[in-house]
Amino acid sequence: MATKSLILERKGEKDGFEQRFGKEIPDGTLVFMEGKEGTGKSIFSQRFCYAFLKNGSTCSYVSTQYTIKTFLRQTASVGYDIRKYIMSGKLFFISTEVMLAETKPKNTFLEGLLTCKQLFDPEIIFIDSLSTLLNESLNDNNLVELTNFFNRLKGSGKIIIATANPNEWSTKIHNAFQMIADIHFKITRETMPGIGIVHNIYIDKFNGARFKYEPLTTFSVRPGVGLTIETSGVAF
Repeated sequence: MATKSLILERKGEKDGFEQRFGKEIPDGTLVFMEGKEGTGKSIFSQRFCYAFLKNGSTCSYVSTQYTIKTFLRQTASVGYDIRKYIMSGKLFFISTEVMLAETKPKNTFLEGLLTCKQLFDPEIIFIDSLSTLLNESLNDNNLVELTNFFNRLKGSGKIIIATANPNEWSTKIHNAFQMIADIHFKITRETMPGIGIVHNIYIDKFNGARFKYEPLTTFSVRPGVGLTIETSGVAF
């Protein structure tokens, strides 16, 4: 089975996340990354995207949060500068405002997503965030249309990485994505006694893992560096 490497090496050093995340993601995988607002879904998407691009893959990235200008600024500020990949065509980036046009009603966004062929040409597709994008067009009746579409993409070897905020759509839809995901990440902000607020990412499911992975990683985000593994939260 072909895979895509999560290794990210900068200045001769790895950031360590690949060891905690099973080193690689198999082709034909749906990764579902959930977390409430401000937990870190976008920074993980940016980290994964940057690693895949550096390792030679092609990616597309839908953002409901950033324009191309603010995305370039954001990724550069955390050391994941993807400008050259956009310039070379290795990364296809679209803001939802551009993809679906400001004039279209939000209840047409599902149709707009499914018919945006250029988005699904690359090897790896990021949708950040799926719940924000489709909260007015996805419902219990057309959910199967989207899940079947994702299953067809997986069947052709694509990797789909979709983020979601559980508060933005129905519990039924959220549970459905937890079920159909091959890899399921849950990102949280939690208060730890004596430490304060920490950011954690849990791997709740990892089908097809070829290497060891850690079920829990505590992390922080640092300017110029990006995601950093924190060890201060470990209890002895």
